[in-house]
Formats: sequence, C-alpha cells, structure tokens
Amino acid sequence: MFLLLPLILLIAGAYLAFLVGRYGNKDSNMPAIVTTIFSFLALIVSVFLAWAWIDFNNGVTEFMGLNMLDTLTYTLGGTNFSLDPLGAFLMLVATGLTFVVSIYSIGYMKDEPRKQYFFPLMLLMIAGIVGIAISSDLFMLYVFFELMCVSSYVLVSFKKDKWESIEAGMKYMVLSSAGSALALFGIALIYGQAHTLDVYVIMNSLADPLLPDLISSGPMSGIAVLMLIAGFGVKAAIVPLHTWLPDAHSAAPSNISALLSGIVIETGVIILIKNLMIFQGTINFGELLIVLAIVTMTVGNLMAFIQLAVKGADLKRILAYSSIAQLGYILLGFGLGFAYGSEMGFMGGTFHIMTHAFMKGLAFLAAGAIIYRIGTRDIKKMRGIGHAMPITALAFTIAALSLAGAPPLSGFMSEWMIFKAGIDVVPVIGMWGVAITAILLLNSALSLGYYLPIIKGFFLKPSRKWVGIKETPTIMLIPIIILMAITITLGVWPEIGLQFVKPVVDFLMGLGGA
Repeated sequence: MFLLLPLILLIAGAYLAFLVGRYGNKDSNMPAIVTTIFSFLALIVSVFLAWAWIDFNNGVTEFMGLNMLDTLTYTLGGTNFSLDPLGAFLMLVATGLTFVVSIYSIGYMKDEPRKQYFFPLMLLMIAGIVGIAISSDLFMLYVFFELMCVSSYVLVSFKKDKWESIEAGMKYMVLSSAGSALALFGIALIYGQAHTLDVYVIMNSLADPLLPDLISSGPMSGIAVLMLIAGFGVKAAIVPLHTWLPDAHSAAPSNISALLSGIVIETGVIILIKNLMIFQGTINFGELLIVLAIVTMTVGNLMAFIQLAVKGADLKRILAYSSIAQLGYILLGFGLGFAYGSEMGFMGGTFHIMTHAFMKGLAFLAAGAIIYRIGTRDIKKMRGIGHAMPITALAFTIAALSLAGAPPLSGFMSEWMIFKAGIDVVPVIGMWGVAITAILLLNSALSLGYYLPIIKGFFLKPSRKWVGIKETPTIMLIPIIILMAITITLGVWPEIGLQFVKPVVDFLMGLGGA
C-alpha cells in the first residue's frame, strides 16, 4: 500500500485544492498552498521509495520496519503495481519538479480567477505520471498515460479567452489522441500474442529458457513496435510527430510549460521504453530509435535557430523547439543502449532526463517571470532586461548555457555521456559511430548559436528605460534560484544525481540491453 501513497496524495491534493478554491475565498492562494503541500509530501515519499529501491538492490531487505519487497510491490483488484528503478527515477524527478513549480505558481497564478481549476488539473497531470511510474501492467500504463494527457490538454488551453491557447490545445488533443489510439492498437497486438499485459510476466518468459516465449520476433511484433513508437512518439515529440509542441508550450501558462517540457514529454519517452523493453532480444528497435533521435535533435535545433529571424521572435517558442532537440539527445542515449549494449548510452540518456527536467524547467520559469513583468514574449522587446531583472536574467543564462552543453553545468555532463557512448561504439559500427558523435557535436554548437544572441540581448544597453520594472517577485524567485542551484550542482557534482541513475542503468542492462 505504501507504493500507492504518492499517487493517493496527489489525487487527494487535487480534490482538496478544488474544494478550497471552489468554496473558499476566491482571492485566496489556498489552492496553490494545498498544491505545494501535497506535492511536497509526494516528493518525500518518492525520495523514500527511490532510496528503498537502491537499498533493496544493495541487499537490504528491511528499512524502518518495512519489508522492502512489500514496499516495492502491491496488488489491487487483480492488477499488479510494481516499482522498478526506471519508475522510481521518473517518480522522483516528476514530484521534485512539481514541488518547485508549485511554489512558483503561488505568485504566478495569484490573480488568476479560475485557479480552483488550474491547481487540481496540475496535480492530476502529475498523478498520471506517478501512475505510469508504478504500473507494471500495459493497460494500466495506458490508463495513467491518458490521465496525464487529458489534464495537460486542458492546461494548455487554460487561457480560454485567447484564441492562441484554444487552437494549441485542440491541435495537441487531436494529434495526441490519434497517437494514443495507435499505442492502444500496439498494446492489443501484444495481448493477442502473450495473453497477458503484465510486463514482467512477458519478460520472464523471454529470459527463462524453460518457459515458452510469450512474444515472438515475427511480423505482428514488428507492427506492434512501430505502433508503440508512433503512438507514444507523439507525446515524446519525436519528429515528425512533434508539430503540436511549439504551439502548446508557447501558449500554455509558463509554469505549465515548465512541466510539459521538463517532465511530461520525457514521460512519453519513458512509457515508450517501458513498452518496448519487452521486445528486447526479439526485435532490434534500437537502431530505429537512433535514426529518429538524429532527425529529432537536428530538426528541433534548426527550427529553434530559424525562430530568431522570425518577426516577433517568441522566446517560449524557441524553448519549445529546443525541447524537441533535447528529446533527441535522450532518445539517442537509449537507442545506443538498446542497439549496441552501451552502458554509457543508458546512463547518458537517463541522466539527461534528470538534467533536462531541471534546466528546462529553470529556463521556462525564468522566461515566464520576464514575460510576467513586461507582458511580451518578443525577444527583441526584451533588450536590456537583465539590467532591471539581473537575477532572473542570470538564471536564464545558466539554463540556456546548460541546455547548449556548456561546462561545468549539468547539461554538459549528460550530453558528454551520450557523446562518449557514441565514441565507444565506433569499434563496433565504424564510421556510423563517428557520424553519430559528429552530428551530436554539431547540434550542441547549433543550440549555442541561438541561445547566445538571446543572452547577449538581455545584457545589452536597454533600447528603452525599464522604468518601474522590478525583479521577479520573491515567491517566484525562490524556485528559480532552487533550479539554478540544482543545474549548477548536477554539473559540478554529478554523482548526486547519478546515484539514482545507476540503478536504472543496471536494470536496463539486465534486460540483455543491450
């Protein structure tokens, strides 16, 4: 039962936030405060569960009077819930980022008249992610995936008085729903072969030579893999399934943009991996992931660079395209791991999920604070804003440099691991490995090319006097500083994050990962 506690806390918090917003003082910040409290409680339990897995993996069977095996598994109504290292990692990052964003939201949403709807939806979206983390049944994975999706549709179009938000939300819903249908067909094909949807039952049948294989390497499995990649690839913004993302992330409230880019699209990658890992050893899908990764990172960075030349260049739109590119890096790491057994690939891809969550969350929160103060997303109209908002501009600078892979920030460490994985496979695949690493380097240089002009513009002599423009409100500045500290710390002392990454790598390598 302890395993379900983070999920229960988030859902309970959603209902309570709605009730206090609906029936309490309309001008009160109570929904935001309730959200912050319950997201913090969920984070505490997530940290415990992540440590529980690490301890269990190290041979510790009991902690604080709790049996580790019972803590990590639970059966409800015939459905098995199980926490593996990948799920523990996802839960930890998701609840951590949510807690920080919820603090920011206290100030950011204080004048929003419909906050009684906003905060419950945010908690339900993260509850969907936590549900994905603890599910070992493919259908339950799909159910929680839909909970995350439906909540995010509404949040993207939350500013319903603006046509931009409605259009972005509709595009997001239509494309994502089509993807969900494809993914469901893929799951149905798996059930047609295996007659079970339990991930570990299927994987055990493939690992044990005494048991009949529940999944074959035939054409039906190949079709299922393609459907799963196409279906969940929409949410993961894999090119060419990415077209909803730039509109959705730029139109959504900035605190939601931070969650959408920081953890929701990464969840698309993780649920894809949780579905595909049952085919490891039967179908070589890793090389397809590598090709999609290269296309995704290149298109994302090129489109972000092109945005600089667009009239009224939109800061949040550039960050959105950058997210597509960053997902390409993550996908490349996992692709190298599954295709060629690269332990460094798994490590880099997993660590980049963590570093990207916090550095892109930082970028969107800093950008949102600037937009909150000056009322525009146009980069050219932000010239010299660093003189009026120095801490916020510095935070954005650190986030941008980290996203571009500049040392000694966190993005450099995770991108370096992926680069190292590409180098390591050169003896196996020859010039193809050289090409992979060269493309990754070129993409990092390209991302630096569109972030540097933005940073430079922030600190140039102002084109107009920023009279009356103050630094970000304190309640919004605190989470920005927290994320800035995390981004620097994970670069200087990556071991802090890698202790949660290494169990995931061991788990994936144990699949035959390779």
